[in-house]
Amino acid sequence: MGSKKFKLDLTDVWSLGKTSLFVGAAAALTFFGENLADLDLGNAGVLFVPIVAVGIDTLVKWLKDNEKTDKE
Repeated sequence: MGSKKFKLDLTDVWSLGKTSLFVGAAAALTFFGENLADLDLGNAGVLFVPIVAVGIDTLVKWLKDNEKTDKE
């Protein structure tokens, strides 16, 4: 963050907002993944649950990797 002490500029607000969105998305995906096992899908659940769980895990890891920026 490139602003002076105790001052916020537009890049600081953008960075905070982006981080907040990443954290919120990760929390929502984690909640969905934790409650996915409680769905009664019958025989299709055996196929559906692992595929969605892997997709959610991959998306959360991708969101966390994109949060890092190169600072020179």
